[in-house]
Amino acid sequence: MGHWVLKCRECGREWILLVSFPLKREFGQLYHYCENCGRNTFHDIIEYSEDEPGSQPRSREPHNLN
Repeated sequence: MGHWVLKCRECGREWILLVSFPLKREFGQLYHYCENCGRNTFHDIIEYSEDEPGSQPRSREPHNLN
């Protein structure tokens, strides 16, 4: 299953959203609850990947999945 990598603009935490909907085409950003910040914040849509979450991404550092 494909997934999106998103990054909180406030704290910089990267996380994975398990949807295959074309977010980047429809939206430039996502307003979502950030567990690290404890509130809703804007998130940048970094990339779409078909890799399994938790596996080593091809061109990026490992993502924080917590």
